[in-house]
Amino acid sequence: MVDPVTGERSRLAVRLGRRGLRTGLAALTALVLAVPFAVAWRLYVEQRDVTRQETTPEARVDARTAARWKAVGAGLPERAAPVILTYHDLQPDSPSRYVVSPAQFERQLTALRAAGYRTLTTDEFVTYLLGGPVPPRSVMLTFDDGTHGLWTYGDRILARHDMTAVSFLVTGRVGQHRPYYLSWQEIARMARSGRWDFENHTHELHSRTRVGPDGKVGSLLAHRIYLASTGQLESAAHYERRVRADFTRSLKDFEEHGLPRPRLFAYPFSESAEPVKEDSSYSRDLIERLFAAAVTDKTLTPEPPGRRSTAHQQYQRLEVFADTTADDLLDRVAARTPVPPAGDPLSFPSRWTGDDWKPLESLGFLTGNGPYPGTESYRYAAYSPHGASDWDHYAVDARLRGLPARGGRGTVFVRVGGDATVGVRISHNTAQLIGGPHRDEVLAERPLTPGPGHEVRISVAGPRTTALVDGRVSLSTTHTRGVRGTGGIALTVSRDPAVGSWPSYAKVRLAPLPGPPAAHGPFDAPGGWVDGDGERAQAVIGDGTVQPVGVGGWTYAAYRPGSSRAWTGYTLRTRLTGLTENGLHGSVVVRRGAPDQVTVRLSAGWITVLTGPDDHARTLLSRKLPTASARQVRVTVSAGSTLVAVDGTPVRTTVPASGGTGGVALAAYRTSGLQPWPAFEHCALEGVRR
Repeated sequence: MVDPVTGERSRLAVRLGRRGLRTGLAALTALVLAVPFAVAWRLYVEQRDVTRQETTPEARVDARTAARWKAVGAGLPERAAPVILTYHDLQPDSPSRYVVSPAQFERQLTALRAAGYRTLTTDEFVTYLLGGPVPPRSVMLTFDDGTHGLWTYGDRILARHDMTAVSFLVTGRVGQHRPYYLSWQEIARMARSGRWDFENHTHELHSRTRVGPDGKVGSLLAHRIYLASTGQLESAAHYERRVRADFTRSLKDFEEHGLPRPRLFAYPFSESAEPVKEDSSYSRDLIERLFAAAVTDKTLTPEPPGRRSTAHQQYQRLEVFADTTADDLLDRVAARTPVPPAGDPLSFPSRWTGDDWKPLESLGFLTGNGPYPGTESYRYAAYSPHGASDWDHYAVDARLRGLPARGGRGTVFVRVGGDATVGVRISHNTAQLIGGPHRDEVLAERPLTPGPGHEVRISVAGPRTTALVDGRVSLSTTHTRGVRGTGGIALTVSRDPAVGSWPSYAKVRLAPLPGPPAAHGPFDAPGGWVDGDGERAQAVIGDGTVQPVGVGGWTYAAYRPGSSRAWTGYTLRTRLTGLTENGLHGSVVVRRGAPDQVTVRLSAGWITVLTGPDDHARTLLSRKLPTASARQVRVTVSAGSTLVAVDGTPVRTTVPASGGTGGVALAAYRTSGLQPWPAFEHCALEGVRR
């Protein structure tokens, strides 16, 4: 302030100016002091949440070892379904058999690369499962639990080999119990590198709980909790709510931390292989509707990535332990790599397993060279049960010798590992066709000219199995198991220790059948199904089921739209399931693409029938239905009308006869990406006229 008489600043103004100066100096001082503190705090947090990476020395491999590894791959197909490997953690000098040392991991990747294996990303793997081309010979490296060694040691090893890996996260444990688990900051850096995909291992269900009064324990995912206070299991409704809430929380964790929605799921403790109970059937069904595929280390039968396993959306992995050497791993991976049905299988002894699916030490008990088991009377050997899981349209020729007059037999099985295994059992004077759940039910029997040697040829073609013994005795059967009926061969020998000697095989040969295999039906395989843009449909299709697996809210699948335009006179049947939540519905489309296209849209409590192309459809019928989580649908297309029947009740709709021909499509909708998809089951298409 200025005095109006003297023109000088007042004492108040001077005091205010000095105070402002002091305030400014104080603020500046605070800023100067705060900046180093803030930098130090940021460095502390960075070091706390993102630890230092370690570099593992490159594996030293001599020329002889490198040549041996390369030779393993030389006899395998250049393109083949992948083999999935399971790791848990990477740490030096760990006493746990589940923890592989970084040096061992480095050597294993060196061996795989020398044998011509590359790695698959999640997107590449899912593309293959949905009907994409068979990839180059590959493995998919997976790590369970999201442990810290992946960042500390694994990342730099992957970078050296230009490989990728998948980490299955227990999202509720990320950043906990440091440094055992990864932090979200480390995960973000790993994701940005392009070397890592992150997939689902539940939020907090990777624990065991008491599941009965006898003290037995099981995973929180697959079992209801035993409540000691009441002496009962938690209710089924509470179990389902608990599991559903865990998956919702886990998927939200991915979303909140900027990670892509997971497409794959790994079962905690691989408990998917247990006999199906009411509890686990709910969780398995939910997993199939939330993810494109699930992986496990334990299955009741070989379930490698391929067409046969697609029906269950569940694939078997090969577990790697601390004592798994690079040579052991390479041999086991090669044994699981798909091979064609051709040549002499006995010349590849490393590909044979016992009935426990573990490698055999010798095939001498099959070839007559011994050694023979001392007290046993039966031996079994399957040829590459993982690599042959999708075999169809092939023949096996076998010559048995040394069959005693009584007490000794040999059996040649086909379709091994699937749900339609059959065999031809040969004795001195009898041929039997056997099958059934335990592979011992006699389906047919024929007498043979008695003798110590017989020849059998078995042809496998689609659902039909035909056997010819000694060129003149015929046996045959037909199965109804669809894609679950494929598989390779197995051989057995048996004897009566008191009276018989061991028979053996003088010859075994495999060959593909001449001509093309029978065409698959629309719902047997994903071939021909496309979305609205003509790209591969985001649905798992096989064994009569169409299961949407897209990451968004809408999935559309049309069958061969270019070649089905003239279809008419057909009936489409399906069961729409999974209508368990608000905001879910499914649609059945016939006469697709025609001006009089018909769409039947169903939810838990409503039906809507529309006619016309998708962008100009008009409603013909909209009606409330009794609430249900599943709908049985039958739509029949004739020249002048479309008959729609839902749950057995006909809803008639007459469509103008304007030349409206066309194929079929299925669509599903969900309000949120956190919801499980509806599915179309027991699909069948009958009577198509072109």
